[in-house]
Amino acid sequence: MSESLSQLLKSHNQKQSEAKKQNEQLKKTAIQTTNELTDSITEYVNDRVTEIFSRQKELEQQSRRLANQTTKYANQTQQWLTLVDDFNMSLKELGDVRNWAEIMEHDMKTIMATLEFVHQGNVCRNKKACRLHNV
Repeated sequence: MSESLSQLLKSHNQKQSEAKKQNEQLKKTAIQTTNELTDSITEYVNDRVTEIFSRQKELEQQSRRLANQTTKYANQTQQWLTLVDDFNMSLKELGDVRNWAEIMEHDMKTIMATLEFVHQGNVCRNKKACRLHNV
């Protein structure tokens, strides 16, 4: 019986040793698989983070370009408004010149009519001249 117990103990110890080895192997496999999973997840997350940073950088560049273009167009619009204001002022001045010219023309016609009237009055004093001019 002692041999049987000894055999049983030896068998038990051997099974325990094999179970320990198997557990160690399973532990190594689990650790390796966990490390691979962690590396895979980290790589995926890093790729996504890199992509997000890249897109953010691109958006910032586009935002700066848009701000520059907006400033450029605002300045150009301001220049156009200044040109239109200057053009309107010039048109107004032309209108003022035209109005002045019309007033001068009216005044000149009035002076001309007055001079003709005076001239005819002088001519009519001389009756012969009035008959010649049919006045």
